[in-house]
Amino acid sequence: MIDFWVGYTPGREQVNRKCRFSLEKFGVKTHSVPHYYVKNTNNPFARTRYLVPLIDYNEDNKWVAFVDDDFIFFKNPLSLVRDLDKNKMVYCCKHENYVSKGEVKMGGQYKNVNYPRKNWSSFMIFNKEKYSLTCKEIFHSPMSYLHQMEWAEPEEKYIGSIPLEWNWLVNEPNYPDKEDVGAAHFTLGGPWYKTNVDNEYLKSIYDKHWIEMEEYDYNKDWS
Repeated sequence: MIDFWVGYTPGREQVNRKCRFSLEKFGVKTHSVPHYYVKNTNNPFARTRYLVPLIDYNEDNKWVAFVDDDFIFFKNPLSLVRDLDKNKMVYCCKHENYVSKGEVKMGGQYKNVNYPRKNWSSFMIFNKEKYSLTCKEIFHSPMSYLHQMEWAEPEEKYIGSIPLEWNWLVNEPNYPDKEDVGAAHFTLGGPWYKTNVDNEYLKSIYDKHWIEMEEYDYNKDWS
C-alpha cells in the first residue's frame, strides 16, 4: 500500500476534498500537506510537498505519494506501485518539451511561468529509503532546484517515469479530452473558480466529473 498526501490551500478546501474523495473511493489513504506561504509562489505547498517523505508516519510503506489538489482520479493509482524500481528516488509524469498555453493561473491571481520539467512535481511518488532532501534544503534551496528536480540527478538513475495518463493536463496543447485517463489535472484552473457553474462553463469533459465528485469528510482525519 501507499499513502497519498494532497495539496491543501486554506480557503480552497473543496478542491482538496474532491481530490481526496476521488482517491478514497479506491481505498487509498490520504492526508493533507501542511501549508507554508512563500513569497512569489502560487500555492502554499510549493515547498512543503517535499516534506512528505520525511513526515509520512506509515513506517510499513517504503513509498509515499504527493499530488496537487487540482487532480481528480478515475483509476486506482495503487496499481502503479507494483512496477516501482527500489533503486529510483522519485517517480513522476515526465512532460517532455511541455510549454503551457496559459498566461495566468489560480483564477488569474498569478502569472503562469514556463520552466524546464514544468509539472513534473505536481504528482510524485517518493522512495523514502532513497530520498535525500533535508528540511534545511527544502526551505532554503531555490525553487528551481526543487521543482526542476535537480536534487534527483542524474535523471536516468534516480527519476522514474509514470505514464502521462496519470497527470493529464486539462485544456493544454497535446492533451486532448479523452475518457481513458488515470487522473485529470486542472493545471490551468477548474470549475471551482466559477460563480455560476452550468453548461456554458464546462470547458472540458472532466469539468462535469469534478462538479459531480463527492467531497472527502475531514472528520475522518480525527477518527
